[in-house]
Amino acid sequence: FGKVKSVKFDWTKGESIELDSVENALAEGAKAITLVHNDTSVGIKNPAKEIGDLAKKYGAIFIMDGVTTIGGDEVLVDKWGVDIAVVGSQKCIGAPPGLSAISVSKKAWESMVDKPPYYIDLKAYKKSANKETAQTPYTPAVSLFFAMQEALRIVKEEGLEARIKRHAQFSEALRAAADAMNIEMFPQLNNYSKYSNTVTAMKIPTGIDDKKLRNGIKELGIQVSGGQGALEGKIFRIGSMGNISKLDILSTVQAVEIVLHKNDVVKKMGPGVEAASNVLK
Repeated sequence: FGKVKSVKFDWTKGESIELDSVENALAEGAKAITLVHNDTSVGIKNPAKEIGDLAKKYGAIFIMDGVTTIGGDEVLVDKWGVDIAVVGSQKCIGAPPGLSAISVSKKAWESMVDKPPYYIDLKAYKKSANKETAQTPYTPAVSLFFAMQEALRIVKEEGLEARIKRHAQFSEALRAAADAMNIEMFPQLNNYSKYSNTVTAMKIPTGIDDKKLRNGIKELGIQVSGGQGALEGKIFRIGSMGNISKLDILSTVQAVEIVLHKNDVVKKMGPGVEAASNVLK
């Protein structure tokens, strides 16, 4: 259905997307651009608004993965000119995995081919959704629909603005704790990228390896993620998305601090938890 031109940057070094490279690709005639808004593998939030502006400038379709931001961070689909936005049920929304939802602009509908692959035929979904009783074109996972409905009720009860603020506060607390424990953040930010508000990626501190760090934390009843692919053994990641509490954040920071102290990576207990607590007041 088309040729792909990659905008290259070294994610294994935590590099950020350079907008000049994106604009060059669009200027060469790219008809569509895809973006992961929040890259959880490296803990970077990419500049969706700015890339949306470039897509508008060159008349390209803007397709955005908002799986780990929608429901936990500000996502202004229409304002940013996102033509197709995708979200999963299992991340910030806090429902079980298995469902996805999309929004599609008029421009994107008009740009679709007449005979798309069977399982991504969005026109078939639109046709079924527009019936007197809205439904899916094929047998749905009914139990997941009810779970999604309840998760969205929880989001509504908290209030989306408050939920977004909570996610930002929790990630800020994790970064403050990391700084207090002399743990280096992994992302290399530029003028447009930002730290993720849902996943915090940090370098494995000198004096301990990935296995000893994460297994030690797991023994305390908490699980954190490691690096993927080329980053395996080099970074660890703490998620702060969904229906979690201040206690979850503080318990996780304390577990990290206990393991680092036990392995003589930090000299005393307390600075990490104190730094996180100050943010969470």
